[in-house]
Amino acid sequence: MPNDQFPLDADSIIDVSGHSDTPIDFGDNQSFDNPMENPNRSYDPDLLKIGKKYCKKLSLNEGQMAMLNRMSFAGNVFNEIDYCRIQIIKQFLRSVEYLYQNCIPVNKSYPTVIDELSEIIVCLRYNYKKDSLNYSYTYQSVQTEIFNHILKLCENTVRKVYDIKRKINTDFTYNDPDILYQYNKKIISKLEIFLAENQHQVLDADYKTNIILNENNTNRWKTKFELIRDDYTNPLAFEREIFRLYEVNVKNPSIDALFFEASKFAAEHDKNSALRLYIHYLEKDLNSPKFDKREFPKNLQKKLFPTEELLSDFEDILNQFITGRNLEIAIEKTNQFYLPKRKRITIDPEAIKDIQVQHSETAQILGQILNTEEDEEINSLKMTEGDEEKALTITITHQISELQASKYDDDLHLTDVQKNVLDLFEKHSFNMHQQELQEFIKTKGLFMGSTIDSINECCFEILDDILIEEEDEYFIINTNYYKKLLNND
Repeated sequence: MPNDQFPLDADSIIDVSGHSDTPIDFGDNQSFDNPMENPNRSYDPDLLKIGKKYCKKLSLNEGQMAMLNRMSFAGNVFNEIDYCRIQIIKQFLRSVEYLYQNCIPVNKSYPTVIDELSEIIVCLRYNYKKDSLNYSYTYQSVQTEIFNHILKLCENTVRKVYDIKRKINTDFTYNDPDILYQYNKKIISKLEIFLAENQHQVLDADYKTNIILNENNTNRWKTKFELIRDDYTNPLAFEREIFRLYEVNVKNPSIDALFFEASKFAAEHDKNSALRLYIHYLEKDLNSPKFDKREFPKNLQKKLFPTEELLSDFEDILNQFITGRNLEIAIEKTNQFYLPKRKRITIDPEAIKDIQVQHSETAQILGQILNTEEDEEINSLKMTEGDEEKALTITITHQISELQASKYDDDLHLTDVQKNVLDLFEKHSFNMHQQELQEFIKTKGLFMGSTIDSINECCFEILDDILIEEEDEYFIINTNYYKKLLNND
């Protein structure tokens, strides 16, 4: 077939990238008139031929269409996907163009290397002469066999680009050693190099095609998952890519494995992310034909749940999810899973009475000190009026300050305002309305939130917990915690 009868410029005449002004329908929705339904119209069997069917979609010229009309696909799940079939045909056209333009026949009388090889096979296999009746038919048949074999090689190239592990059989029809030698030398050796170098021109599978491919090839997601895993930067970006991969695996019956592997990987980087992905794995597993409920490996379990209590808490979340199937609640619980658990405050009436007794004793001691100071004031009447006031003020302030400092552990390093706040809690039986406490702290020129936080920080080292906690509209203090703050000297 001369070159001028078969101009192949695949990039210019074939555009299925989706960027052209005229939208191209990739669905295999070619409809045919049924002659039984419409007897006035004749049925055209050529519409089923490859060239005729894809003539408009791929803008085929007459030579290309005639060649493709003689060929046939070895029907399988992959090449029956219309988008995949188009990519195979495009790769085939590029391959034939390469052979015609770059593989020069040894015998210059042949226009192409395929014509030359066809002649060699007819002579070696059938021993027909050119002027015989069977020669022309057999020559055309052999040439079609060569084209069909090249088509299979192109399909395997597209399969490789689309991460399909299974390849179709590409054994050549003619297994005579001399024929295979000539075939490999003249065509295959050169074509394999071209296909490897040219595979980048195969367009990526579109969204719908990926869904079909993943449904039929349940492990195809693993290649993309490895790329996501190797490109890990942070948990949120990782989860976002996992869900994008899930979108094109929505019909994959083994999609739960994706989330399980993602959860195991995330466990090495972010615990909350690992638990969230495990909840999603469990959801997919519950909707699969077989409920497996795979568990984390032992080393990851120890990392995620260092205590039996944490492991038990997570099992409770899983059991509640299995029962209620509320994904949103389960995810929210995992987001809060590793936050410090606040202890419930219980008011001990007996402890309050003890504090009140201590408060009365403190008041009595303060009264005795004040009475003593009054006696000292009477005995110092001979002092000058200015000196009397100065001495009295300094003495009383100093003694009261010493009394306050002795009430709380010196290691707390509480300020006077912080001590006043604690005294106020003691006065209100360790249960104060928020508004009342705010008004008191405002008189000191401070903010309530920062004041409470500063007290909790001072006491945290001794208590290993929060001292002042919020409950509804009140602030409360655990009386047992309060006792630990007192100076025991």
